[in-house]
Amino acid sequence: MTSLLKKIPYYFLLFPITTVLILATTNLGEIEISAIWFPLLLAVLYSSAFFLLGWLILRDLQRASLISFIFSLFGLTYGHFFNFMNGRIIGNWVIGTHFYSAIIWGILSLFFLSVCIFKIRNFENLNLILNIIMLYTTIFHIGYLSIYQIRDNVLAAQTDISQNTTLLNPERDKPLPDVYFIILDKYARSDALSTYYEYDNSEFITGLESLGFFIPDCSRSNYAFTVMSLSSQLNMAYVEDLTDAPSLKKTRALIKNNIVHRAFEELGYTTIAFDMGFSWGNFTWFDHYYDHLPSNIDQWSIDPFTILYMKTTMARFLFEGGSNIGEQITRTDLEQKANRTKLILEVLPEIPHLSGPKFVHAHIITPHPPYLFNPDGSLVPDPEEVEPIEGYKNQLAFIEPRIIDVVSQILNKSKVPPIIIIEGDHGFGKKFVTSNLLALYLPYGGAAGLDEHMTLVNVFPHIFNTYFGTDIDTLPDISYTHTDDWYESIPIEEWNPKCKINE
Repeated sequence: MTSLLKKIPYYFLLFPITTVLILATTNLGEIEISAIWFPLLLAVLYSSAFFLLGWLILRDLQRASLISFIFSLFGLTYGHFFNFMNGRIIGNWVIGTHFYSAIIWGILSLFFLSVCIFKIRNFENLNLILNIIMLYTTIFHIGYLSIYQIRDNVLAAQTDISQNTTLLNPERDKPLPDVYFIILDKYARSDALSTYYEYDNSEFITGLESLGFFIPDCSRSNYAFTVMSLSSQLNMAYVEDLTDAPSLKKTRALIKNNIVHRAFEELGYTTIAFDMGFSWGNFTWFDHYYDHLPSNIDQWSIDPFTILYMKTTMARFLFEGGSNIGEQITRTDLEQKANRTKLILEVLPEIPHLSGPKFVHAHIITPHPPYLFNPDGSLVPDPEEVEPIEGYKNQLAFIEPRIIDVVSQILNKSKVPPIIIIEGDHGFGKKFVTSNLLALYLPYGGAAGLDEHMTLVNVFPHIFNTYFGTDIDTLPDISYTHTDDWYESIPIEEWNPKCKINE
């Protein structure tokens, strides 16, 4: 056995395999094990091509294997190296760009390549060491994945016995509607905008209503800031009923593992999400997760794990484009934040082209600061210098007509009338902090019977009951602000006399 490990260089094929296996083990629970086969094929073909090239040039098995290993080592790990380098600055020199990362990585690979060709004479000990390391790493990760798969199958069988139905039970003879959950962060209710900002959003409201949206005049969020608001809404319960000790850690977990998303996944919906700039709101494991603009809609059919793997390799350039190297040198953090908003607005109208029912979670950090946009869509030169009232109003003027346009396109392109939720996850300030926008497109008369005082916690229960055959209880519409401890909630009264509920 030892003699075989010394003479035959297995490691050049095992290394690319381990790069896929390691990524798979770090994403267990978010991928299907079957998703690894195509990336495995790509990685092995990449390594084999360099082995064949090296052998044709040198006619030397040992050196060809080492050349393949070196090109695999640097080519299949470039994305990790760039993630480490990204944004790093030395003095006034921005070194953390694709341009400099590629140069540094290239120099290192050429150095090791020259050593392997000109310096190494005895390959037996090198083969033994690399073969043992690669064999151990490969066997360990295959075993880890196998054990996980066995446990997952056992758990699935047990769950199948105890629970044969999902939460949602729609009528079988009716096509499933796409569901769009669009959050305009910190977009407040019309009366709050008028009272505090002297801003008239009636054109926006009228535009949505003309498209068929129901917009309650007295809607409210249940909590005063995002993680509490989303934790509650996506689990259709008040946070205090979900955990005894609300905190950032608990609310992040509640958002990541929520009932609403899981219900659509169990029903077979294709899930789609976008980079919103905060890790707690980035659902990277969705079927499609966009942090850049796809160059072609055909790219959407690529398995998300394959895309994730390719982004850890030199293929990252395929997703970010060669011209992106220059952009990385000058692009600021604020421009990247603006691009996240533009990305969502550009991709949303294309989603109806995807086949099958879709659930879309699109969290837009606008009109929430930083105040990046002028009304015409141009970027503000220095957002930190913008006066908050002016900045908030400008971002409203930017986002409103674009949302109308996006929604109009979605409705026109959808073969089955979709369900669309447009909301502010909360309001602003102290007095108006739970006075949020809520606009619902509910086809076939789905808005009948809805209350003008509706709060976010009851949005998905109503949708599930109306379209998906559930019987979920409606909760009392209560709104909370917080003390100096953000996670200590206290009730807040409605400020507008016209919206107060008469006992």
